[in-house]
Order: sequence, then structure tokens, then C-alpha cells
Amino acid sequence: MRKLIVSFLSLLLVFCCAFALAAENTSEYTFESIPARLSVGDSFTVILPENMEQHTEFLFGKTAEDVRADWTARGVLMQAWRTKEKDACLEVRAVQDEDAQAYFDTDQQTNQGRTAFRTSHLKNAKYINQGYDIKNAAWKKQTNGGRFLRLKYKRTAGDTVYWGFAAKTVRNGWTVILDYQVYGRALKTNDEQNLNRIANSVYFDSSDALPYGSSALISFTSEPPAETNTGEFFLEGTTAPQAHLTTVAMRQSVSGSFIFETDANKAGKFKQKIQLPQEGVWCITMTVDDASGKELTEKFFESVVTYSATLIPVNFTTAVPETFSTDEFILSGVTVGHVKIQCIVEGGPKPFTKQIQTNNSGKFSFKFPTDTETVYNITLVFQKKNLDLRRKTWTVNRVMTEEDYRAQYRKEACKPAYNTLVRNLDSYAGRIMGYNVYVYDIQEAGDEWLLFCALKKNSKTGYGDIIILNSDKEPDVPKDTLVKVYARCVGPHSVEGVDDVTYYPSFDLLFWE
Repeated sequence: MRKLIVSFLSLLLVFCCAFALAAENTSEYTFESIPARLSVGDSFTVILPENMEQHTEFLFGKTAEDVRADWTARGVLMQAWRTKEKDACLEVRAVQDEDAQAYFDTDQQTNQGRTAFRTSHLKNAKYINQGYDIKNAAWKKQTNGGRFLRLKYKRTAGDTVYWGFAAKTVRNGWTVILDYQVYGRALKTNDEQNLNRIANSVYFDSSDALPYGSSALISFTSEPPAETNTGEFFLEGTTAPQAHLTTVAMRQSVSGSFIFETDANKAGKFKQKIQLPQEGVWCITMTVDDASGKELTEKFFESVVTYSATLIPVNFTTAVPETFSTDEFILSGVTVGHVKIQCIVEGGPKPFTKQIQTNNSGKFSFKFPTDTETVYNITLVFQKKNLDLRRKTWTVNRVMTEEDYRAQYRKEACKPAYNTLVRNLDSYAGRIMGYNVYVYDIQEAGDEWLLFCALKKNSKTGYGDIIILNSDKEPDVPKDTLVKVYARCVGPHSVEGVDDVTYYPSFDLLFWE
């Protein structure tokens, strides 16, 4: 019996030692604005606004100033990249958005309130328009930080497609998101485990009381349209169980109002029909009361409703931005059935023109390229018999960042075999190519530098398959190290020897990585 106990203790000791060796060291980070703190393991490189200059390899060609501006706009507090692989990034964001205003603290909400928050992430146009395909959404109680909504998603942003797990909550009037993004591969179980470890470490230093009125939430799956030619539409969504909803429609420039009432069911769901009595521009407000008549919350719809019987109504599901930031854009929306729509886009290398006719659903969508740095003039023309012809126009700039250009070069790059390149060098002039090369010599030649590179390196025969790169500034490419270069082919470059002249393929260097 004593031998058995000793053996068990020995095994336990070995297990504990192995666990200790496998466990990561962690560092704690504090965010005073939320306020909250979390810990990240040492297998990650943590990027903060104040240390970006020390980790430029994780800025991927962008300047620290540009990244800080982007972070401020999106509410990013921190990024943590997998140090070795550089294929996954945990991004921590905190924003005071509509969810923060409506829910304030999801941990203090009722079950109905949390259900409304969860279901608002599924098949929601707001997220779909941002390129998100959310696969599932479920609540999970973390070790220290309470309940987080756990999401699994795929996102398409222009030419970039990535997958992710996210943990999202609302605390102290802030929407807090731990977004674990994976690039260039599918999601793995280890990715979710990494997110879970960090989410378990989140600790909120304070918990403010839920403000009055925030406990009766209202979440909409159908809101008032911007335009209608019938005056009829439906308001649908979820609120407190058996709440009484009063919708008031007021026509601009005219006194008086029209009232519509309905009740939510026991699950808090509601569907209310609105029929505007007259043509005009209308403001819509909804009030939610409990069974005793006590007002719980009020919703004012910022967008007005324009009602005209001869109008072709157009309600866009994607907003046209002031500046394009991706290589293509999808302009989509909903009108009525059997409308002819012509889309004309001018400004790119080739004008884009397409005409469609909507089916009974009235849905439409146009996808056009925006990969050239220029000004795009966009026109949509809507036509239907007995209704007024409509025309919508936009002028949008496409401003290319350095990383945008690099992404474009990567996309365009070809990689012919060396013998093929040499044989057809004239036909490849002007083409962008990407090669893995060894830079074995750098020479200054007047106002430029020449980089002598080899596609092959052998311990016996030395360097082989030579190309020459031209650079207008002194390059900081490491010598005798395999690097990936992107360059534009310009033709042959002559190198004079003692007795003869040798010609090598020559390129203008664009960038290396």
C-alpha cells in the first residue's frame, strides 16, 4: 500500500512539473477607460499605441501614425500577434456604440435582454454589410469577467478573407470585444483555446449600476424604411415580455400625429403594422411601457420616412463611403419588384455598366472594381412604368496606402521559371514578379543601387539563376539571406566582364519581405 501511495505521488509530481514547464508566462495589461485588465501569454507579441515603433514587423508596411489613427477610429486598445507564426491576432476593442447605449451591462440584463443581444448578431444586415458571416453566437461565462457572447465567423473585406473567434460583452456603458483573427488558414481548436485563456483573465475593476430604463431593451429586426410608395411597413423585433408598444408618426411641417399600438408576446417578440395616412416626410418614435403603464424606454428613429405614391422607393443595405478602401465594392439595396436599374461607374481603367431588372423581392446588387487610385463617379438609374424615374449619384475617392499597393503587387505577381524568363524576357517587360532570392551583392551606380540576386544557392557551385534589381534608394535588404522580393521587369541588364558582356534579367524593386 505504501509503495502504491509513493508511486501515485511520484506520478502526480511528474505531472505537476510537466504542467509547470508547459504553462506560459503571462503579462497583465490595464485599460483605464473601461476599466478592465487582462493577461496575455509570452507566445504573443503585444502591440500597444506607445510601442508600435518597436514592432514595425507587425504593422505590415503601414506607418505607426497611420495605425494609431486607425486604432482610434475603431476603438482598438491592443493587438497581440502570435510571435512565430504571425498568422493570428487578438484585437481588443472598446467602443461606446448603440449596443453600449442600449444594454449598458449585459451581465445585469434579464434573460430576454441577453437573448435580444445574442440574436441581433445573427443574419443582421449591419454585420453582413461589414462582410461578416457569423456562424454561431452563444453565451459563455468566463472565469473573472462574467458573461461574454462567443462568436465564430468568417469575414470578407475586399480581397482579404479571414476567420475568427470573438468574445463580446457590454460593461459600464462600453462594448468590449476580444477578436481573435486568423489569416491564411482555417480555424483550429487551439485558436479558440487561446481566446478562452485570455477571456478568462479579463477582470473588470468596477461594475456600475444599471441606469433606469436600460432593463427594458428593444432590438429591431425590421425598422422603418427610408422611402415607401405605399405608406405601409412593419416594425419587428424583441423587447420586454408582454410590453406595450406605442408608435407615434408625425408628419414634418404639419401639426398632429398618428398613433399605432401593439403588445409584445410572452417571449418579448412583436410585429407592428404601420400605415401612414398621407404622403409626406414622417418622423417615427416608439415608446415601451410595462403592464402598469410605466414607461421603460423610448426609441427615436433618426432616419425619416419619405412617402410618395409615384416614388420608386430605394432603401440601401450598404452605405456608399466617402473613400473606397478595398479593391471592389458591392452596392446593394431593396426597391419594389420589376424595376429596371442601370449602374454606371466611371473613373476606373474601364467604365463599368450593368443593367438588371428586380424580381418580386425588389433586391438588387452591383459589384464593381475600385482597385485604381482615382475618383469614381457612380450613377444608379431606376425606372418603372407609372412611377417617377429616379437617379442616384455619388463621387468617391480611392486612396491607396502603401499596404494597398503591396497587396495589389502580390495579387498581380507571376513567377516564371528562370529559363522561361530569360527566353521570353522582352514579352515579360512591365510585368510584376515575385521571387525568393539571395541578395549576394549591393553596388551603388550613380543615383541608384544595383542588387545582385540569385534564385539558387549551392554550397559547391555557388550562386545561380542571377537577376539584378534596381533601387532608387539604398536598400536595407539583408545579404545572403533568403527574402521574397516583388519587382517590375524592365528587360536585360548588361554586365561587362574581362573578355565579354553578360546579360541578366533586370527589375525595378518594388518591395521585399
